[in-house]
Amino acid sequence: MRKTLLLIVPFIVVGFWGASVTSADDCADALEKVQLTASRPPDPGTQQAFQEALDLCPSSPRLYRLVGDYYEHWSQNDINPERQAYFNYLATECYARGIKSGKGDEVTQMKFKLAALESQTEEISEVRIRSVTPYVRLNVRVFFEFNSSELNKGAQEQLDVLGRYLAEESKSRIILEGHTDLVGGEEYNLALSLKRAQSSKEYLVSKFGVMPDSIETVGHGFERLADVNDPYSAKNRRVRIRKLPF
Repeated sequence: MRKTLLLIVPFIVVGFWGASVTSADDCADALEKVQLTASRPPDPGTQQAFQEALDLCPSSPRLYRLVGDYYEHWSQNDINPERQAYFNYLATECYARGIKSGKGDEVTQMKFKLAALESQTEEISEVRIRSVTPYVRLNVRVFFEFNSSELNKGAQEQLDVLGRYLAEESKSRIILEGHTDLVGGEEYNLALSLKRAQSSKEYLVSKFGVMPDSIETVGHGFERLADVNDPYSAKNRRVRIRKLPF
C-alpha cells in the first residue's frame, strides 16, 4: 500500500503543477490578446476577441479592467451616439463582472469606475425618453425606503413619465434594473433588488396597460453602487431604466 502511494503522489503533484502552468499560460495569452485588440479602434470582431480572451482567464480582475477601460474610452470618443451608448453599456457590464472575479486594487478601481458610469445617466423627461438611444440608462429617480420595494408617490410620478411613453410606443422595449445599498447579505439584497424592479414593472403594466413582454427585470443587489463613498446611502436603493433596441 505504501509503495502504491509513493507511486501515485508524484503523479498528483505533477498534475497540479501542469494545471497551474496551463492556467498561467492561458492568462498570459489572454492578456496579450486583450492588449492587441485594445490597440485598435472597435470593429465587428472586437467584442468577440475580448470575450475569447476573458474566457481563457475568467478570474483575472486586470483583464476585465483593461477591457472595461477600452469600452469606457470609446463611449466618450466615438462620433456615433448609438455606439457611445453601447460602449458605455459594455464597459458597465465588464466592470461589474470584473468586480465579482476577485479582490485587490484592480477591483477597487473598477468599483469607482462603475459608480462613475452609473452616475452618467440621462435625466428622464417626456422629450428626452423619445430621443434617447438604445442602451442609454435613464434616471427616473425611482428611490426606495430602507428594506422596502414599495413605490412611494415620488417614484410613481416618475414612472408615470415612462408609462405614458410606453403606452404610446408599443414597440419599445426596456429593462428595469433593481439595486440596493450595502446593508444585509448578498442573497437577500439580490432578491430585494429584483422585487424593486418587479414592483416598478407591475405598476407600469397595471396603470398604463404596457405589454409585460416589453419590460425585462433584473436585480443587481449591491453589486453596482451609485455611491461607493457611502455604500449605505439612499442613492443606492434605486431602479434604473435602460432602453433596449427593437
